[in-house]
Amino acid sequence: MPYPPEFLKLVDEFIHLANRLAEDGNDGEVSAAILFAAGRYNAFNFLSRNGKAQDQEKAVEFYVAEYRKAVVSNLEGDVGPVVKPQD
Repeated sequence: MPYPPEFLKLVDEFIHLANRLAEDGNDGEVSAAILFAAGRYNAFNFLSRNGKAQDQEKAVEFYVAEYRKAVVSNLEGDVGPVVKPQD
């Protein structure tokens, strides 16, 4: 599935920020913070759009499924390599 360039530009902005934050060698902590921030932002988005308590499980299932797709898509290189090839 092709991703729109505008979407990939937003993704790249987050990655550039993460790379800058990880310059001190704390890439594991940055990775955990990104994951936590995504959960926090998505919870905020759901709740601020009048998310109902009875719909929370569906929201969780949706976000978890989307995260799984993103990880698999990137591991398989669907948008290109996530790690620069070593010469």
